[in-house]
Amino acid sequence: MKNKTYLALQLFAEPASPAGPEPGAKQEPAKADPSPADPQKTDPKQPDPKYTDDDVDKILNKKFAEWQEKKQKELDEAKLLAGMGAQEKAERERDLMKQQLEKLMKQQSLSEMSKTARSILAEKSININDDLLSMLVSEDAEKTKGTIDSFVTLFQDAVKKAVAEELKGNVPKAGTNSGYTKEQILAIKDRVERQKLIRENMNLFK
Repeated sequence: MKNKTYLALQLFAEPASPAGPEPGAKQEPAKADPSPADPQKTDPKQPDPKYTDDDVDKILNKKFAEWQEKKQKELDEAKLLAGMGAQEKAERERDLMKQQLEKLMKQQSLSEMSKTARSILAEKSININDDLLSMLVSEDAEKTKGTIDSFVTLFQDAVKKAVAEELKGNVPKAGTNSGYTKEQILAIKDRVERQKLIRENMNLFK
C-alpha cells in the first residue's frame, strides 16, 4: 500500500514521458527550466521606453489634478443649487446652457477660421504647425485675414532674404577666369551655357 501511494504521488507530481520509464531504470533528476531572459538585456535593438517614470508621474498628477478640479466644480455647483429656489435654479441652468453654447460656437468659429487660414497659406506654399496657426487665428474674420496677410508678407520677405544671402556666396564674380579661352567659350553650342561663361569671363571679351 505504501508503494502504491508513493507511485500515485509521483504520477500527479511529475508528468510522465510518452513512453514511460522502464521498470528499474535509473531516473535522472528533472532539470529546472531556465528562467526567462530579460528581453531588455538580451535584445540590444529594443528601443528605449517612450516615457520615463518621471513622465508617467507627471501625467498621472496632471490627470488627477484635472479630476479634482472637475469634482470640486461639481461640488460647488451642487452646494450653490441647494441654496436656491426653483426660479433661481432655472435661471442658473439657463446661464450654464448659454455659456456652453457660446463655448461651442467659439470652438466651431475658430475651427472654420483655421481651415480658411490654412487654405490661404497653402495657396502661398506656406505650411505651419497648429500652434503657430492658433496664434494667427481669431473669431473675427477681418482681423484673422489681416493677421494672415501680414504673416504671409513677413514670411515671403524672410525667404527672399535668406535666398539672397545664400546666393551671395555662390554667384561668380564677373571677370574671373574659369580656364576657358575666348575661342572655346564662343564655340559652345548651348546658348545658355555660353552666355553664362561669357559673364563669368568678361575679362576675355574686353
